[in-house]
Amino acid sequence: MTFHRKLVLIAAGMLLLLPVIATATPLSPFIDLQQKGLTLSSAGAGSLTMAAGSRTLTVNVGGTVRFALLYWAGRQRPCDADGSGNCIAVPAAPYRDQDILFDGNAIRGTNIGSEIQPTSGGGPIFNIGYFADVTSIVAAKGTGSQSFTFMDGDLSNTLWRLDGVSLVVGYIDAADPNTYRVLVWDGMDFAFGIDPTPGDNRTTAAITFNHGVNLAARSAELHLGVGDCNANRPDRIDISNNASVVNGLDRSQGDLYDNDVLPIDIPAGVGTTTVQLFSAPNANPDSMLWIYAALRVRQLDTAKARCPITLNDPGPPARVEVTFQDTGTGMAELLVTKSENADTVVPPFVVGTNDPVVTTSTKIDQTQRARVEIRATDLAGNVALCDPILYFMARTEGKPEETTFTDVPHVEHVVTISNGSPGFKSFEVVVNGKKLKFKDLASGEKQSLDIGSAMHPGDNTVTLRGTGKKGSSANLLLWDGVTD
Repeated sequence: MTFHRKLVLIAAGMLLLLPVIATATPLSPFIDLQQKGLTLSSAGAGSLTMAAGSRTLTVNVGGTVRFALLYWAGRQRPCDADGSGNCIAVPAAPYRDQDILFDGNAIRGTNIGSEIQPTSGGGPIFNIGYFADVTSIVAAKGTGSQSFTFMDGDLSNTLWRLDGVSLVVGYIDAADPNTYRVLVWDGMDFAFGIDPTPGDNRTTAAITFNHGVNLAARSAELHLGVGDCNANRPDRIDISNNASVVNGLDRSQGDLYDNDVLPIDIPAGVGTTTVQLFSAPNANPDSMLWIYAALRVRQLDTAKARCPITLNDPGPPARVEVTFQDTGTGMAELLVTKSENADTVVPPFVVGTNDPVVTTSTKIDQTQRARVEIRATDLAGNVALCDPILYFMARTEGKPEETTFTDVPHVEHVVTISNGSPGFKSFEVVVNGKKLKFKDLASGEKQSLDIGSAMHPGDNTVTLRGTGKKGSSANLLLWDGVTD
């Protein structure tokens, strides 16, 4: 699995002009994955006293690895400054402890967030978090209990404190028939309840996992990676619909680091879980560098909304009606994401309805292709895509008429022809180079052909070719073939 990150960068020069304002990068969504047997395993280790040594991260890998994420965080005091004495908020790579060795592999982490403390007893502090995709390294070790070493990759370029490291692995347990949803948020959010600079430096931002609604209560597990905590200093973890965890950040992974796994409950009918970490604003609160949070929850409603085409009227004007219905948690949203050469109407409906919702798409230019894509999301978060393609073909020259589409998704594996009068005498479909034919076409006849055997995942190239008398015509529909 390859991960892509989109970074919104503010000009470094602007940041350097504002040294008294703390930059903060709250955690943000990174992974949202749902699959049968999907399981999380995580491990952490404090690295404050690691120096030239190493730390070991041991995780259970019970099946095919879907992802493996490595996070580490630390602090630099005093911060690295420019010529004017201002903290550098966007340091050039490789910054301190950005280069590490993971199980002997040299890795340069991605800076996923930082926060400046303009004032402290020893000068301004720069807090930073790193990430690396280590999926291939973890997968290569195989299944079972596996251990991985973490080491400093450049002892001449280190942070004042390298607090600790977490390894988060998602794998498929083939023996588990249940479906689970895993959501991962990451960043670098610092908090110290009595920091001299009010605002971001004193609090973390709440994060909200949008895991969707189920109609029965569920249990879940919450994984957290947090640096700089101490066992004898107060902190609190608030989790919606659950009791707060008080003083739970206690250096459980040694040095100044916690990688905690908390069992939580999600009530029936609840679609989100909010998590926030607090450094108590008293005389001696905990400080914390929060770098990731991951939630694994069982999904009881895994069925997507159905979207059969319930009307295919060749017109003119050509018109298609699609009936959406979700009989589980109910419909949450119908979003038209594409309506090329078509006027598409979605009627209003009550969120959570189990009743049918009928959308209508009417072709605008009858001689050109029309394509409509509607995304249906139910309250559990299941997503269905309905993506029919409509095309009118007429033979005007003394040769076979043909057209080619290069962007046909695998799900649209049925071609339906509504032959005109006069209609095409014969019709073939070429799918990724493989020829398939309609049989014994008659004028005014409607036939369907399943082309799925010649398609592959992703976009497919489909050529439609008809032969017949001059003036022959037909309306064509590429769709998923679901009629009920």
